[in-house]
Amino acid sequence: MDVYLTWEASEYLEGLALSRSCLEGILLGHRRGHEYYIEQVFPYLEVLSMTDEEFTQINRHFNDRVMGFYSFNSDKEITQKLLGPFSVGKILIRIGTDKKKHLKMDSFYIDYDEKFCLKSNKVHSIKKD
Repeated sequence: MDVYLTWEASEYLEGLALSRSCLEGILLGHRRGHEYYIEQVFPYLEVLSMTDEEFTQINRHFNDRVMGFYSFNSDKEITQKLLGPFSVGKILIRIGTDKKKHLKMDSFYIDYDEKFCLKSNKVHSIKKD
């Protein structure tokens, strides 16, 4: 399973990293088979405390285009709060920055096998043509 970020989504995440604002949010896009294409980023401060009802409402608002979530907080205990029935089949991108403010992303597929779990996958940036 691979995740592809459009250049617009990558640029938006880089801007959020530089400004250190809205450190969690939703990833919007579409799927093709086992590939996720992230086209937009929607900052959402309450994403780590989202309920099934809130997710359903937001996903409906975005025409079922919610592909997953992002968090600039790499603390595993904090991002575990996101795991719930609504998140199964979605992706989570944990984002950090290096000393030069370049993004370092770890991507995970959210699954359930008697308990919620994160399965590592690859994230790629699509270059601007």
